[in-house]
Amino acid sequence: MNFRRTKQFNRGPDIVSMIDVVFFLLVFFMVFFTLRTTPVGLDVELPKAVSGSAQNTTNIEVLVDKSGVFYVAGKPVSGNELSSYVGDRLKVNPDLFVIVKADKAARYEHVVEALDHIRGVGGYRLGLAVQKD
Repeated sequence: MNFRRTKQFNRGPDIVSMIDVVFFLLVFFMVFFTLRTTPVGLDVELPKAVSGSAQNTTNIEVLVDKSGVFYVAGKPVSGNELSSYVGDRLKVNPDLFVIVKADKAARYEHVVEALDHIRGVGGYRLGLAVQKD
């Protein structure tokens, strides 16, 4: 028996493991940057106004989302909790300025309810936040 050997070509390094590593890195960075770009806080779309001006003396921000839920410091609160929080802060600082940030899709009655809770404990220095046009 006479077996003939065929020429074997030098195939070079095995790149299958390199492709696995590159694919893993690609997936890792896609997931990492997707999570990183997620905004922190609530998504409240403010109404636009031409006469809006920046307020540097904001001490408390009360957010009203489109479903009518109140938020203080990023936490949902009830109307009574909002009143007690603002009342406690007013005892410490009577010149407290309260900004109410309401989503433009929020019902008017929810905004008025937030204002009533703030005024009910003596908070008369307040303003409504708008997005400058």
